[in-house]
Amino acid sequence: MKKAYINANIPYSKANAFIVENGRFTAVGTKQTILKKDIDTVIDLNDYTVLPGFHDSHLHVLGIGKSMNMEDLSKDTSIEGLITRLKTSDKNPLIGRGFHESQFKENRSVTKHDLNKISTEKAIVLYRVCGHMVVANDKAIEQAKTQKPFPLDKTAYNLETGIFKEDAIAWIMQVSGKVTKSRIQEEVLKAQKALLSQGVTAVGSDDFAMYDVPFEVILEAIQELDDTHQLKLRILEQANLPNIEDLKRFIDKKYVKRTFNRYRMGPLKLLADGSLGARSAYMREPYTDQATRGIRVFPKETLSALITLADQAGMDSAIHAIGDAMIDELLDVFENLDPQTRTDRRHSIIHAQLADKAQIARMLQLDIGAQTQPIFLNADIPILESALGERRTETYLFYTMKKSGVKTTISTDAPVENSNPFENLYVATTRKSIKHKTYQPFLPEEAFPLNEAIEAYTYTPAYYSYQEHELGKIKKGYLADFIVVKKFGAKRLRHTEVLNTYIEGECVYQKNT
Repeated sequence: MKKAYINANIPYSKANAFIVENGRFTAVGTKQTILKKDIDTVIDLNDYTVLPGFHDSHLHVLGIGKSMNMEDLSKDTSIEGLITRLKTSDKNPLIGRGFHESQFKENRSVTKHDLNKISTEKAIVLYRVCGHMVVANDKAIEQAKTQKPFPLDKTAYNLETGIFKEDAIAWIMQVSGKVTKSRIQEEVLKAQKALLSQGVTAVGSDDFAMYDVPFEVILEAIQELDDTHQLKLRILEQANLPNIEDLKRFIDKKYVKRTFNRYRMGPLKLLADGSLGARSAYMREPYTDQATRGIRVFPKETLSALITLADQAGMDSAIHAIGDAMIDELLDVFENLDPQTRTDRRHSIIHAQLADKAQIARMLQLDIGAQTQPIFLNADIPILESALGERRTETYLFYTMKKSGVKTTISTDAPVENSNPFENLYVATTRKSIKHKTYQPFLPEEAFPLNEAIEAYTYTPAYYSYQEHELGKIKKGYLADFIVVKKFGAKRLRHTEVLNTYIEGECVYQKNT
């Protein structure tokens, strides 16, 4: 069936109408031209804005669904108030996510002593907003000790404070209960519903690390949703395989670049260091306010072995690296790959928050992309000076990356931050924090023009799924993934409402009016 959509406001285009047939745009032009064609149905969009569906190049679909079952910690303004509120929760174990020390009047992190005031009878684990640090009470630590040997890397945990970071998090999260296929599928579908309502039609998603189970359990659960057409969202799996045995098994099972339907196997994803907020991003010099350089998750030799093995199997790599020292090491690894295969790959650094201008130049030379999150400034603006001092003036250089020629995408890392694209666009184009309104824009010269921000959020990410010739544009021949919104504009981004979301011409979300 040929459907014509007319009276559409398509930003940065002279077109105001288009035809969708068999899941693709078959014509894009003026209403007068479109209505002369042979069509079956005409849909009047009443001058609402039409955009390509947003393509969030890095988040955690399963993590979003998982966090929707947790206590939301993002709105408490004091630790005392958080304690009082969580005492009323009947969840057991009690798992929460979303706190940031800057939101509390006490201006410090939660510790296990705070959690023990909530309860000493049930396990409590609270995630910091970044997901790279959790705090556990004594009961949770006691329960975890009975299930699995204690983590060995003492840099990743502190029993006095109950703080666990990076690899130690999986150990303490044993207390969250048994993981089943139905639980995974329920959480994926919850996340999908939320994302479609926000106009997100495609994602790059790191799901394998969300639970301490073999990657096949998660892969097969999502594949089953895809096979039964319950999966509407396009998912490029950023395959988090942090040990050689798992990666070899993934390769041997011929999962490299395998496509099911809307579920695709994408790059090797590794967490090479931590986060800025948790002071676990791996730095050249110690943090200004803490005598630590952060955490290097892998020895350099192991990081190189994993990326090299993936590269030899024809697999791209998309590696989490935030600290400047970690970015240095990662670029060394990429540079030492076989130059003939490297030119055929689409490697990238996820986050790259603290990449300086020299490192950006090196990324361009090596053809290494950047999957960035401007929305991180929403939470990080208050801590930049205390954590980095003068070094802060050469960080979050995302528009510099884009202008230099580095293939730069905009994404959210949800559930670390809200997956709402319009909040992210607001921060990308203003360099302001939504949470911390009293702070001045951070390096405002790094703000994206709105049209370039939209491109980095729709078309550019398609490069990493090898779909740049069919995804991310309202253009003849491209897949008909688009959204209809109102209240759109540079000054109204935070108030934009998604009315409809379409994937291959199918309406997968409609706002109740």
